Amino acid sequence: MAASRRATKAASAEAAAVPASAAAERVLQARGIGKSFAGTTALADVDLDLHAGEMLALVGANGAGKSTLVKIICGAFGADAGTLEVGGRAIRPRRVSDAVAAGIAVAHQHVTIIRQLTGAENVMLGREPVRGGLIHDRTLVARAEALAQRFGVRIDLSCECDRLSLGELKILDILKALATGPRILILDEPTASLTVAETQLLFGFLADLKRHGLGILFISHHMNEVFAHCDRIAVLKDGRKVHEGAVAEITLPEVVRLMVGRTIEDTDWTSHAVADTGDADGVVALGDLRVGRLEVPALTVRRGEVVGIAGVLGAGQTALLECLAGAAPATAARVRLASLRRLPRSVAEAIDQGIYLVADDRLRKAIFRGLSVEENLLAGSLAQVSRHGFVRTGPARGIVRDIVGRLRVKCSGPTQDVMQLSGGNQQKVVFGRWLARIGRGTGQGISPVLLLDNPTEGVDVGAKAEIYALIRDLAQQGAAVLIASAEFSELIALCDRVYCISEARIAACVPRDELSEDRLLMEVN
Repeated sequence: MAASRRATKAASAEAAAVPASAAAERVLQARGIGKSFAGTTALADVDLDLHAGEMLALVGANGAGKSTLVKIICGAFGADAGTLEVGGRAIRPRRVSDAVAAGIAVAHQHVTIIRQLTGAENVMLGREPVRGGLIHDRTLVARAEALAQRFGVRIDLSCECDRLSLGELKILDILKALATGPRILILDEPTASLTVAETQLLFGFLADLKRHGLGILFISHHMNEVFAHCDRIAVLKDGRKVHEGAVAEITLPEVVRLMVGRTIEDTDWTSHAVADTGDADGVVALGDLRVGRLEVPALTVRRGEVVGIAGVLGAGQTALLECLAGAAPATAARVRLASLRRLPRSVAEAIDQGIYLVADDRLRKAIFRGLSVEENLLAGSLAQVSRHGFVRTGPARGIVRDIVGRLRVKCSGPTQDVMQLSGGNQQKVVFGRWLARIGRGTGQGISPVLLLDNPTEGVDVGAKAEIYALIRDLAQQGAAVLIASAEFSELIALCDRVYCISEARIAACVPRDELSEDRLLMEVN
């Protein structure tokens, strides 16, 4: 009876969530979708419905099967079992072009805009009007502008895209997908790397698309966006759908519990900072530093302290962290960094001094493609687990098992190719590399300096809580932590103080008792 009542409630909630005019119009129906890789089940018997004029959130922990399901729908993967229908018509896409022809479009997390082309050229890329074997520019521009006008896009399509903001590029990327005339739009982490203003611009655009009757499948780890903008929500866990219903009929704690199988408890913030005694061990102190356009008059991080950097995207926070890690040039009048009295001359020197960077772009800067989970985790501590040039298998495997367990890295085993992991699990491996190194020590009694550049980007709420706990634990053990994050809520949850970048200069340092999203927004704008 209880199960029957829940089913009735869910059905009623779903009907209420779908616009009345579109209640009978199911643009996408997936039934019994299954997929395995090398004997490992990625999806099992997954059903999913998407209606015209609604935004359906697809959420789940890293490795839950979201990416696999999306790739099956858009034709990048073939399903082992199950059926797909678009507008009541059965489809079996064997390639991406089959899905496009059926009315399915995808805008991926990273924009695919070619910055040297104009907006119009990007929107019509691959669909250029040709006369006499040559692209007819006037017709191309007219078609692109007609499409932009139809969907209310107010971006100058005649200018080169390297002059546009990231938010405008994201909207152009979606407009390019809309040029195929889809009924279904799949958005994968669309607000990743966007500013607050750019995010608001994007969601205004998506609201217009819903009014045009488009069905939007929205994949995001940002639960606040899901609850603010989505009509219904589907939750995947371990390759199975465990919930589908109206957003209004479920709470955030319930979604988190469905995703990760447990309740995520908030941890009260506690400072572990120690007084600056003048000892350089584990301390960052910068004065009159310049890296690129960014000026840093003064910045300090004590042992046991977590200090944040807030700023709009591209304000210089990434370059600042990279220069402290020996990966970017800079000039400085005064430096105290671990045991150095200058900036490190190389990444190798920084690592040797206990200065570790978790980079912002894991695929380009941190992941070693083609290597296993184990090889990526041990890349920072090979000397510590080797003897006479050979890796000692026992100690190495012990470290890997410990890190995989602590971070809950979802993998088939330590020898699995790291590129086969979900994005969030790849991020855990990047973070775990330095945990492995810290666990072995530097051999010089140096407390570590952690430089974290958006360390939880693409990580689910459960893994994010675990990483927060690790950061706090490392600070408690005496590490100095400097973190840049696009999420102000993350800085507020973790930091003792937050430095704010305004007009290419660190202009304010906000203490813990004054931290709020409103205050940080005011300081960085």
